[in-house]
Amino acid sequence: MNDRAVSDVVGYVLVFSLIIATVGVVTTVGFSTLDDRQSAERIGNIERAFDVFATNVEDIYREGAPSRATEMRLAGGEIYHGDSISITIAVQDEEGTNVTVTPRPFVYADGETEIVYVAGSVIRSEPSSAVMLREPPFYMGAETAMFPLVDTFRTTGPETVSTSGTVRITSTARPMNTTVPSAFSEPGQTYTISVESPRSDAWARYFEEQDGIGNVVHEESAGIVTGEIDAEEIHAPRFRVRLRFAE
Repeated sequence: MNDRAVSDVVGYVLVFSLIIATVGVVTTVGFSTLDDRQSAERIGNIERAFDVFATNVEDIYREGAPSRATEMRLAGGEIYHGDSISITIAVQDEEGTNVTVTPRPFVYADGETEIVYVAGSVIRSEPSSAVMLREPPFYMGAETAMFPLVDTFRTTGPETVSTSGTVRITSTARPMNTTVPSAFSEPGQTYTISVESPRSDAWARYFEEQDGIGNVVHEESAGIVTGEIDAEEIHAPRFRVRLRFAE
């Protein structure tokens, strides 16, 4: 009789321990999975918001709108003005015959993930790689290539905004220096495009996928990618766009 009572107690303890262990595992794994899903959904929402932002900026440089405003809910992430990159369109064998812009990227950061708007493109950047979600507004035809160069820059206002609420980003068209040439048409010459950026791997893949860009060279250590443009005439109009953040 006593042996049976001890067996019942041992059995109860084992069953109860199993239940507690199961609940602990399910809780740990469940909350981790839930956090991952919430983070993925948050990043997905930001990607869609950046696509809207890119479309609004396109209204400025393509449609001539004076300004546009975009609202984003950061949900705990932060936005900031990144370090300038460099984009250059040049005649290969003629020193000084080029047009260069140094836009400052507009960046959203959440942990190690960044969503970046720069030069009309949207890039998702992780520690190990970067992928272009939206390509820049470049067109490369057999005879003519068009490279609208969107030169975003910071104005007065905060450099960085971090909040769980909504932020308003205002984009405004600004005048350009029209003395710099924006078209090249020199028969027999080779034209090049180069980008210097910490996310050069995304630009390198984009160049390699374009029929109108060949001989792509990627200097990973320097963050520089260069390619030859297969066209007889190049148009590279520049558009200055001022960005301002406001909570």
